[in-house]
Amino acid sequence: MVDSSVLLDLYRVTPTARKEMLESLLTIKDNLWVPHQVALEFHRNRVEAARDQLAFYDETCKSLETAQNQALQRLNEFANRSALGDDEKKRLKGPLESAFHAAIERVKSHQGVFDLTISRVLNDDPVLKVLSQLLDGRVGQPLPEEDHIKAQAEAARRRDGRIPPGYKDRAKRTNPDGDYLWWEQTLIKAAELGKSVLIISNDEKEDWINKRLDFSIGPREELVEEMRQRASASLRIVNFATFLEAVRVDATVSVSRETLSQANIARRQGEKRAKRIHVSDTVVVEFEANIIRTIELLQNELRSSIAERIDAPDEPDIKEVLDRRISHDEHAIAVHKRWLLELREAIAGASRLKNDLSLHIENDSLRHALVERAYKQRGKTVETP
Repeated sequence: MVDSSVLLDLYRVTPTARKEMLESLLTIKDNLWVPHQVALEFHRNRVEAARDQLAFYDETCKSLETAQNQALQRLNEFANRSALGDDEKKRLKGPLESAFHAAIERVKSHQGVFDLTISRVLNDDPVLKVLSQLLDGRVGQPLPEEDHIKAQAEAARRRDGRIPPGYKDRAKRTNPDGDYLWWEQTLIKAAELGKSVLIISNDEKEDWINKRLDFSIGPREELVEEMRQRASASLRIVNFATFLEAVRVDATVSVSRETLSQANIARRQGEKRAKRIHVSDTVVVEFEANIIRTIELLQNELRSSIAERIDAPDEPDIKEVLDRRISHDEHAIAVHKRWLLELREAIAGASRLKNDLSLHIENDSLRHALVERAYKQRGKTVETP
C-alpha cells in the first residue's frame, strides 16, 4: 500500500519525474491497495500540495532577497566604517547585487517548468486522472461509525501513552487521528487477505520508523508485532525513493537518476514540512513579546546576581552558588536571544496559509514552545512532542 505522503509528493515534482513515478506504481497495480483514510487525506490535501510547491519557488526567491539585503547591509556597515567613497561602495556591492539578481531570475525560470496551477488542479487535475484509474477498486472502505468512534478513542489513548503509530501527531491542529485510522484499516485488510504487507511511505517519524544515527532501519517493533498478532502477517516499510530504486533495478520501467533525486528531495522536504507550523499573527506577536519580556527579566536577574556576587562574603560555597546562578542566567539569556533571532528569521521567510502564517522553524524547542502557546490560546494545553 501507499500512504498519502507518497501520493501528495506527486504534486511536488516535475512532469517527467511524475510520469516515471506513476509508471512505477503501475508495476504493482495488481497488489496495490489504499486505506480509505489515506484516500480521504489525499483528496483533502492535494490542492494544498500543489500550492506548497508553487509557494516553494516564491519562498526561495524571498529567501534570496532577504539574504541579499542582509549581505548588502553588512557591506554598507563595512563601507561606512572604512570611510569608502560612493564609487568604491558601488564596486563593492555591484558583483553581489548582480549575482543575487541572476540567481533569483534562474529560480523564476525553473518555476515555468512546473506544469500545475491551482486552477488546473481544481478543474483538470492530471495526477487525479491517473490515480483514479490506478486505484479503481483498490481503495478500502471506511470504518463503520461505531468502529470509527472506538478507533478515535484508541488513537487518543496511544497519543497519551506515546504508543505507535500517531503519537507524533498529537500537536496537529487537524486530523491528529489520521495515522492510527489508516493503520487500523490496514490491519483489518491484512487479516482479511492473509498476505505480507509492504507500506510505501515518506513518513519517517519515530512513531513509525526505528532510526539509528538518523538512518532508518525498519518499522517500529510494536508495529511489526501488532501486524503479526492481528493479521498473522509480516510488515515492511520503505520510502518512495527506495521503492523506485527497486523498480529501476528490476528494469520493468524507466526510472531516471533525476527522478530518484526528486523523490529523495520530496522526502526531505516532507521532513521540513513537519517542522513547519501554521499560527495566527496574534500568537506570533504575543510569543515574540513574551520572549523579549523573558530576556529583560533574565537580564535584570543577572545584574542582581552579579552585584550580589561582588558584595558576597569571601566564602567559597556562597560564591560557587552565585557563580552557578550567573552561569544559568547567562545561558538562559543566550537561548532566548537565539529563539528571538530564529523566530524573526522564520517570520521574514514566512508564507501565508489562509489567515495564518506558515513558519519553518528548525529549532525543536522553539517550535514546540510556539505550538504550545497556540494551543493554550485556544483553551487547550498540549504536551509538545
